Amino acid sequence: MLAAVITKLKDIQKAEGADLIELRLDYIKNLNNKKLKSMIKHSKKPVIATCRKNGEGGFFNGSEAKRIEILKNAANIGADCVDIECSSDKKSIKSIIKNKKNAHIIVSYHNCKETPINIKNIYNNIKKLNPDLIKIVTNANSVTDNFGIFDLIKTANNEKRKIIAFCMGSYGEFSRILGIIFGSRITYASVKEGKESAPGQLTIDELNNIYRIKKINKNTKITGLIGNPVEHSWSHIMHNAAFDKLDINAVYFKFKVDKLKEFIDYFRGLNTLGFSVTIPHKIEVMEFLDRIDNKAKEIGAVNTIVAEHGKLAGYNTDCDGAVKALNQKARLKNKNVVVLGAGGSSRALAYGLMENNANVTVLNRTIKKAKSIADDFGCSYGSLKNLKKADYDILVNTTSVGMYPNANSSPIPAALIKKNSIVFDIVFNPYKTKLLRDAEKRGCAVIPGIEMLVNGNAMQFSLWTGKKMPEQLAKNKVMNYLKNASHQN
Repeated sequence: MLAAVITKLKDIQKAEGADLIELRLDYIKNLNNKKLKSMIKHSKKPVIATCRKNGEGGFFNGSEAKRIEILKNAANIGADCVDIECSSDKKSIKSIIKNKKNAHIIVSYHNCKETPINIKNIYNNIKKLNPDLIKIVTNANSVTDNFGIFDLIKTANNEKRKIIAFCMGSYGEFSRILGIIFGSRITYASVKEGKESAPGQLTIDELNNIYRIKKINKNTKITGLIGNPVEHSWSHIMHNAAFDKLDINAVYFKFKVDKLKEFIDYFRGLNTLGFSVTIPHKIEVMEFLDRIDNKAKEIGAVNTIVAEHGKLAGYNTDCDGAVKALNQKARLKNKNVVVLGAGGSSRALAYGLMENNANVTVLNRTIKKAKSIADDFGCSYGSLKNLKKADYDILVNTTSVGMYPNANSSPIPAALIKKNSIVFDIVFNPYKTKLLRDAEKRGCAVIPGIEMLVNGNAMQFSLWTGKKMPEQLAKNKVMNYLKNASHQN
């Protein structure tokens, strides 16, 4: 179920897309019984009454006795659920449970700093109080912190205990949805961006319209982007729109991953279609796969993982996705192409360009990495400083310079962009990077990174599902998202 977190009374009307409303009473100024009764009685949704204390991410500054009184009054007035922290006095917790009337009691644990090793003990201690729901929310400082929470959900399910569990923070954002697939009962959302009550909290609109939270279930297949960072990505918008259009029971997440091997090992045992892979994991991930496609092996980088009969296979769609975008602007044969950067994407571009008989030069700040690509594919290489003397028809940026949130950065000064050339930036967020904006001013034809993104995502989608992605729909969804985001800003 989806609960909208309300921190201001005027926002109640914005919670139309939620199943429940969590009234954060610790945010409400001049709270009294009359105001409390009015809020609960006039809510069109079931209400969770919460008055969070300072130590657990809340803002209640009154006495503990007053806080407990507010929660008791909420149950008496008719709140559907009352949330009380397990760190509260045990007599107070038992008193609320005993006198709950028709309310369901949630006994909760919140840790805004970490996911403690003894999380199972915390769960067992709450269980002894016999609440209607156990809630455990911790902060993820690593992607692996989520795994302990997921295991806790599985334990509760096996014991037929109702549980709400997920991680906060950027490493835990995906757990707010994936936890529901595993059996967590409620996830929480803000009414809009900027109204978050906890780090990593998504909006009602994101959960409903992008992740389709009300359609997912225990049989939903899992896929998503593995990278660090991943906040900038739009692939989840495209893939989830395609899953919805074709009625495929799957969901695409953004996985911020710092410990790659541990992530791959844990997700091997889950109901996955596979994964997309982005920086910095495209080369390292090859160590942890069971099979690598010949093209990906020759390129030396993987950006797509496919679950095949219990095994994980690696592919590369960067190469064909980029070449397709370039071919729409020019024939590549005999063209002089400069590729900036020497990571996994650069390897894919160099391979694809050489395959199409272009003359390729890889330039990178660290010459040793550029030389490695040149040695593998038979192209030229050099330092970024060599760009001043380079004569090229096409310039391709494969570095992350200029990527959101550093949208005013460019990998090269505008003066080094050759007039009337073709400039392709694989960075897709922002839609037009500073490099592309500078290139347009110099009369260049430009190719935004979203063209490569759409092409590559379509190939990934086919590898995972055996079906053709509705590409125009996917692209339109992203463009509409950008329009709405710029309007809000």
